[in-house]
Amino acid sequence: MSEVTQTLASKLAEVMGEVGYVQKDAENAFHHYKYASAEAVLKKVNAALSTRGIAVSTQAELLRYEQLPGDKGPSMHAVIELTLTFVDDSDQSISAQGIGEGSDKGDKAVMKANTAAVKYALADAFMISWGDDPEADVSTDAEASKRKSEPNPFTGKTMNPIETPLPEKGTKGINAVRELLGFAEAAGWSTDKLLSWVEKRTGGKAPDELTMAQAKALLIAMKKEAA
Repeated sequence: MSEVTQTLASKLAEVMGEVGYVQKDAENAFHHYKYASAEAVLKKVNAALSTRGIAVSTQAELLRYEQLPGDKGPSMHAVIELTLTFVDDSDQSISAQGIGEGSDKGDKAVMKANTAAVKYALADAFMISWGDDPEADVSTDAEASKRKSEPNPFTGKTMNPIETPLPEKGTKGINAVRELLGFAEAAGWSTDKLLSWVEKRTGGKAPDELTMAQAKALLIAMKKEAA
């Protein structure tokens, strides 16, 4: 399928497969954990959107702005709901929403909340993973599991979390394999279907045994089948 004939939904499904994983690139100095920054998420998603001619408009709503007490003095706290609308050269549009919170002793609470809202709106829209979530608890894990069983908003297919080993950290082809698995999940493939499909085309290899070149070649073939 050529890009000219693709629907906006199919383009966004491709983006979902391409940006399914964002490497943690920043560290919280106070709580000592690593996380994927909004900058890293934006950089990866923007590149994938722009190559497909997809523009994004935003609309933010300030839900809460209040002063909160603290041991070292009061700070301002903001909560923002952000709507992202994806558009291309057709007359179609698809929207996604995210909520962000931010606190600051100066005047940056709203900006922090807006940045967080952008990050999580994109993460929810494209089912982006950055590995273990240091803020997660039992309830958030349950909610994430629930979302994975719901229909993909871009393809209309049920999300099936792909459960298969990845190459060891530091392996050259790990990101290519992640992209392959991400696209399979976005396309609604089951783990069994993916494993069988890879095995038939590689003479019995599992995803974690693929080289970078093999993973990239398989991704191209998978996109053609899913088109």
